[in-house]
Amino acid sequence: MSNLLENYYNNQKIKTILGKTTSFNGRLSFKDSLKINGAFIGEINADGVLVVGEDAVVQANVEADTVVVLGTIKGDVHAKSKVEMEPTGRVYGNVKARKIKISDGVIFNGRCEIIRDAK
Repeated sequence: MSNLLENYYNNQKIKTILGKTTSFNGRLSFKDSLKINGAFIGEINADGVLVVGEDAVVQANVEADTVVVLGTIKGDVHAKSKVEMEPTGRVYGNVKARKIKISDGVIFNGRCEIIRDAK
């Protein structure tokens, strides 16, 4: 059952998937949802949901609406809404978001900052 659901997030099908054998360098931007299962080096700036797959290695500073980490991110993560670090996730960098979820088993080396709405 989990294989059927691995390309979904929050009951929504992920629009774009970079496969396990994909290696990409540069600047990446998108508006909807993207899952990286391979390797990426560079910079990510997005308005949508970024899912870093379990075998993925992302070496980048990341800005997105929502970031879900099942693999490895080496760089700072800034999410407008939330960051979810799942049990297989590894983050080596600072995390800033309105909501941050760190599951048991996560490897996290950095600082967390919760963004508060301006009043």
